[in-house]
Amino acid sequence: MSSSRIPAVTLFLLSVVLLSTGAAFAQEWRGQGRVAGKVTDESGVPLEGVVITAVLPSSENRGPGPLKTNAKGEWSLGGISRGAWALDFSKEGYETLSISVPVSEGTRLPAMVLALKKKAVVVDPNVAIKEDLVKAAALLDAKQFAEARAIYERLAAQYPQVKQFRPLIARTYHEEGNSAKAIEALREAVAADPDNVEVKLLLGNILIEAGQDDEGHKVLASVDDAKVTDPTVYLNLGIAMINERKHAEAITWFDKVIARFPADPDAYYYRGISYLSLQKPAEAKADLQKYVSIAPADAPELVTAKKILETIK
Repeated sequence: MSSSRIPAVTLFLLSVVLLSTGAAFAQEWRGQGRVAGKVTDESGVPLEGVVITAVLPSSENRGPGPLKTNAKGEWSLGGISRGAWALDFSKEGYETLSISVPVSEGTRLPAMVLALKKKAVVVDPNVAIKEDLVKAAALLDAKQFAEARAIYERLAAQYPQVKQFRPLIARTYHEEGNSAKAIEALREAVAADPDNVEVKLLLGNILIEAGQDDEGHKVLASVDDAKVTDPTVYLNLGIAMINERKHAEAITWFDKVIARFPADPDAYYYRGISYLSLQKPAEAKADLQKYVSIAPADAPELVTAKKILETIK
């Protein structure tokens, strides 16, 4: 027999020793110690179903596995060895509490009472704002302008960083016929958001409607046409001028629409109407013919445009 060979008996004894050592190490968190307590919420109401996870860091974070509090919020953990045990207390809707408890196998710790804090409820402001805006829109449709305005004013105070509420407040005043208050709200909106083209156009339009032409035109002149992305804002201004029989001024707004949005048919129709009122039939005919050629088949003004064209010599 070679001298380098280990006897089979020795190998067997060695394997037994290794297995025994491993088993002992895996069980070293077991002992005669015990801890217990009660878990409540911040108001002292017992919490049932709190999950308690207990591990012994010196035993490679081993432990007996999780347990739960009963209906009285009580729990107990026995059969554990001495040492500084790490305990986590967790429950849905509450902040997890982590503590370290020194356990002695010869001395029983008094029952501990712990309170879990509720997690703060995080509400997405966009969701809340949307819900309020839907309510306010329904109130506007029902002509309950003061009620809608109350929602917008609350939102403006709650979310001062959002600039869109002031124009909505102005709209409620305008719908009520209170131009002074509407102008005041729009001036505040322009001051808070000077680059907002739509708000400036709205302010200028209402100023002119209220007879404050000089200031209204000054505000409108400050608008950068290149930043206008919706032809409706200029169309509405032009139509408002038509309603006031200011056809020459109306044409300047329809000119802007056609320059920025040449494919928009409505600008040609209304500019044609303005030219007709100014006794310029040739220009009116050209615009109305253009309108007829590009307007959709179901356009409400299409029949009127064709009838007008039949009368223009």
